[in-house]
Amino acid sequence: MGNNLYLVGVGGQGVVRLGQIIAAYAIEDGQKVRLFKKVGMAQRGGPTLCEIRIGEVSGSRIPPLSADLVVAMELAESVKALEYVKPGGNVILNKSRVYPIHIMTHPEKYPGEEVIEDLFQKTGAKPIWIDAKKIASEISLPIAENIVMLGAITLLSSFDKELMIEVLKKNVPRQIEKNISAFLAGYEIAEGTQI
Repeated sequence: MGNNLYLVGVGGQGVVRLGQIIAAYAIEDGQKVRLFKKVGMAQRGGPTLCEIRIGEVSGSRIPPLSADLVVAMELAESVKALEYVKPGGNVILNKSRVYPIHIMTHPEKYPGEEVIEDLFQKTGAKPIWIDAKKIASEISLPIAENIVMLGAITLLSSFDKELMIEVLKKNVPRQIEKNISAFLAGYEIAEGTQI
């Protein structure tokens, strides 16, 4: 499982970097991989997405209802992925919120967690919640939210845990011990959600 991964968030959350690490893992594992990223005005808070397709696939874009796993680094951005998650697919929802300017003045317009969970459950997907910001802060590496999510992705996509750690070491050489701690924390949370 996990050959189509759809990642969404906003600039500065490491969405594209996360996609690049997953693509590097696939290459290291001897698999074919295609990566599509859309950043546009994503620097400092604009929407961003990354699509990773692993294996024998046609094209780099994920067709609707075909994402095995949707990963939302920013909660409201997850709504953009609704049409891509396949029934029975997994969704990892980061509790992190990055309010756009128009929402800062009207925070009541920001969708609540229960609304977003309900939307994904209606698609037949299985939502998993992770407070990656809190975990990364507890590890004293606040910029590692995406690495926390990588741990959960690794488990849910049945990626080889040890190989992913080796790929992580090659691709994120600074603060590696803290990054590995972030990765393992995300992995353990996802493990706890499996029955």
